[in-house]
Amino acid sequence: MKNIDKELVEWAVNKIQTEYREDVSLLIGQVGGGKIPTDEQNMVFDFFVPATERGNQLARTFIIEDMGYDLYPISWERLERIANIEEPQMIFAFARGEVIYAKRKEEKDRFENLKAEMLLKLQDSTFHTPKSLEFLETAQEIFQTMLFEESLCKVRKAAGGVCCYLMNSIAMVNGTYLKSGYMNLTDNLHVMKDYPCEFEKAFTEMLSEREIAAVKKRVYELIRITRNFLMQRIKTEGEKTGEPNFEDLVMWYQEMRYTFRRLAYFTGIDSVEDSYLLGCYLQIEFDAVQEDFNLKKMDLLSAFDKENLHGFAKKAEEIENYIVEVLEERNAPQNRYASFWEFAKENG
Repeated sequence: MKNIDKELVEWAVNKIQTEYREDVSLLIGQVGGGKIPTDEQNMVFDFFVPATERGNQLARTFIIEDMGYDLYPISWERLERIANIEEPQMIFAFARGEVIYAKRKEEKDRFENLKAEMLLKLQDSTFHTPKSLEFLETAQEIFQTMLFEESLCKVRKAAGGVCCYLMNSIAMVNGTYLKSGYMNLTDNLHVMKDYPCEFEKAFTEMLSEREIAAVKKRVYELIRITRNFLMQRIKTEGEKTGEPNFEDLVMWYQEMRYTFRRLAYFTGIDSVEDSYLLGCYLQIEFDAVQEDFNLKKMDLLSAFDKENLHGFAKKAEEIENYIVEVLEERNAPQNRYASFWEFAKENG
């Protein structure tokens, strides 16, 4: 097939200038977009940014010989969402995008500034760490749905979605994005500073599975590997940033004292349902502060036994005592009063 990349780019620019001059802000392209390795890797158009509703009419798909083309619109609002890493599947196209045509210099500058802002966000751990956890959570949600699928086709489709979000999660915590998009997923790993070594092997084994149960098992393993990797990375980053503010833990504990008291009451009257639900609430809180303050694991729910709520209450008391000991060791005093009059005297 004769290469017509240059001719198609010229056609698109001419189409805009003659028919959509006031309706299209930008035409964006990238080198080698949508090509296979044996194709010439030239600049090709990818998407355009409409300036008016009429500008959307430039959109079209077509085939020339055996090559398919898609000239599609992306609004400024959507570009801002992409720059905020809200559409991980589009980061690659945005980061590699080059301006082929701009209605005005202001439009080109706006595009380049959005791209620069995105790359800066990727370098900011206060931004990319929560994003990596968000992508992990999305992968886990897809997996939860996948568990109920009984079609190999649907299970494999879900597995692909899980793997893509896991890869984005690993890339995020490295302060980068998937440089080759969703192609050559494992090659993306090799250019990152830090990644879970077991991921590539588990991914390759997943591709070999032919049974539904086996695919689900491999996907679970990929999630476990990624989750452990992220937790260790986040813990290490937390240690580098220095000591957490234990006054925040004091504030948290003083609020939780209310829940500890309620749990003691409901276990004391053998209320199984209320004891369990309060335990679940406390466990969520324990897991959060454990990460934030580098505390030891506080496993309350493993002690739940409807036939032995006294043992459940005792475990909660042990955890509470541990938290109080941590606060004492860190010289983080509680705002504790023996009576209302003592509280009023100090607080006016």
